[in-house]
Amino acid sequence: MFSFFALCSFPFAVLLLPLSFASAQVDEAPYFGDWENDRGDTLQITSDNIKVNNEKPVRYDDITEDSDETFFVLQIKDSSGSSYFGGNFLRITFGKDPDHFTMSIYKTLPDTLKQENEVKRIEWSAPAEEKEEADQKDQPKEDQKKDEEKENDQGEKVTPSPSAP
Repeated sequence: MFSFFALCSFPFAVLLLPLSFASAQVDEAPYFGDWENDRGDTLQITSDNIKVNNEKPVRYDDITEDSDETFFVLQIKDSSGSSYFGGNFLRITFGKDPDHFTMSIYKTLPDTLKQENEVKRIEWSAPAEEKEEADQKDQPKEDQKKDEEKENDQGEKVTPSPSAP
């Protein structure tokens, strides 16, 4: 009986094995995603490249050491791919709001580590579109609710009339 149980449970154990490897994947960094700044620029950061506006994506390495997860240091690998940054080292710093970060750009790693001779500083935030879309989805529900209230008060359904020009 024991050997029958062992044989039956073996395929189950083999099926679970890939799941344990899948869950051991690298966690996503907080800077992954789509971002925008107040100048209308867009930034997209994935696990292996950075894309600004409609430029060609550039590869980077996360070379962060001894971080408390509030800052990250990225090194651009394809310096010819983007003229936007003006330097090959990006220091990304988060404050209390995970939807905003500051990107400081440096030409050398020593400058990046010392935070000296900054080439450029850019404030990035999560796109406002997501919030606007959510607000727009809620709006028709509110209008529908108002119409239902009018219907209940007057005993008949009232349809909104178009505005006069």
